[in-house]
Amino acid sequence: MTAAALARREAVAQLVAAMLAEKFGRSSDVAVALATRVRFKELVAAGKWDEAIEIMHDVPLNFPYIDRLFLADVDGTLQADMPALPGVRGIDFSSRDWFRGVSRNWQPYVSPVYTRAGAPKLNVFAIAVPVKNTAGRVMAILVLKIHIENWLQWLAEIDLEKDASTYIVDSEGQLAFHSKHGGQKEIVNLSSMPIVQKLRRGEQGVEIGFDAAGHEQSITAYAAIPGYGWGVVVQQPVRSSHALAARDNQLRQLLVGYGLILLFGLTTAILILRIVSARQKAESDRQLQATLERHVLERTMELQAANRELEAFSYSVSHDLRAPLRSIDGFSLALLEDYAERFDDQAKDYLNRIRSATQRMGHLIDDMLILSRVTRVEMRRAPVDLSALATNVLEELQKNEPERKVDWRVEPALTAEGDVDLLRMVLANLLDNAWKYTARQKLPRIEVGMARNAGGAMEFFVRDNGVGFDMAYAGKLFGAFQRMHSASEFPGTGVGLAIVQRVIHRHGGQVRGEAAVGRGATFYFTLPV
Repeated sequence: MTAAALARREAVAQLVAAMLAEKFGRSSDVAVALATRVRFKELVAAGKWDEAIEIMHDVPLNFPYIDRLFLADVDGTLQADMPALPGVRGIDFSSRDWFRGVSRNWQPYVSPVYTRAGAPKLNVFAIAVPVKNTAGRVMAILVLKIHIENWLQWLAEIDLEKDASTYIVDSEGQLAFHSKHGGQKEIVNLSSMPIVQKLRRGEQGVEIGFDAAGHEQSITAYAAIPGYGWGVVVQQPVRSSHALAARDNQLRQLLVGYGLILLFGLTTAILILRIVSARQKAESDRQLQATLERHVLERTMELQAANRELEAFSYSVSHDLRAPLRSIDGFSLALLEDYAERFDDQAKDYLNRIRSATQRMGHLIDDMLILSRVTRVEMRRAPVDLSALATNVLEELQKNEPERKVDWRVEPALTAEGDVDLLRMVLANLLDNAWKYTARQKLPRIEVGMARNAGGAMEFFVRDNGVGFDMAYAGKLFGAFQRMHSASEFPGTGVGLAIVQRVIHRHGGQVRGEAAVGRGATFYFTLPV
């Protein structure tokens, strides 16, 4: 009974930690999405801070847990805020934790909890994300102040047993939220407590011991929130635990039973004890299972709703955007065929350009849909023969251009673990690029193999002796619709390498490129072998 009681508390702590990890991820995604708006980045790049922050005026209405937004330059000086507060613009915030955190590696950062300076005094934490231009240079920092009481309001509504409570500690070991003490203004430092020290080390578990905060024996389950340094503690006094109270009651009955053995017999006493215990355990397990099933169902419904929205967007792109493009292309062709004698050469050139642009837009839509599906398609992992895949792709390229003589070589026995369709897409994009960019070489050469990098790890590679590219622009390689060469030189939409990167990342690998202008390019990637 003790083991069952502890296991149930531990399961609740782990479930809350998993839900909070997802909620942190969603909130960070909101911040990244706001920071990557095209118009917002253009205004920031132009130094129009007030206009940039004005774009965000509806954000606090759409996300009530966002208390404020502000925009700082790369040195940490506040340039604009929403809602605006008097006298704060121009203040240097480089000493704040959120600035030190985001500027460490220019990645999204979640700060510890703190009390904001302005009235009313609220406990908040900050999500800071860099605002980058198309070249990847950091131009500014967007900061969302999250009102932690509103953000965690759902946590106070979780149905726990009598006198049980849940509290959250941040990455500094401070009490960020307590389900029994809503609206608490003072931030308490709990970093000296052994449970909190375990959470900061990323541990999880459950134990019975003296609780310094409640000054009594308690059941304490704890679980770290992975990736953020925060933690969850679910606590209940031993005196109010139904399971442990039942355990103590059964122990007392057992002692009395020894006295009753002389009167009623050992067999009857043991039988009654087992029946009572089994019923209590069955009821407790049923309640725990119902709670877990409810949470799983809620999360499943949320995921299904998100997938339906993505499918609706894909359908809209696939059908609603294609229809006007087909009309433009069709009517342009009709003008060229039916009224050719009325147009001069310049007019015909204009119509041909219109057709070319609409067809290119159609290719862009196709590639955009492929890019979105790559991250949503279900992966089926199995051993994959990369040598066979690469050979098949190169044979198809040679078949499509039989007049070209390309010296291509594939190292035998290249194998990895992954999804065969997605990995074929990787090799198809890399080899298609190699085939395309060696078109001007007298002796074109393409090679697929495996080599050991400077760190001693094995990497697959696709190498060619084509036109190459300037490594100064390597940061743009894997961005969607980013191109190193103009469309007039080499056809394409600039999505292929973005697809390659997303597939490799889904497999848990890394991809990089090395090249020199006029001396070819090599793309390296890692996969589970």
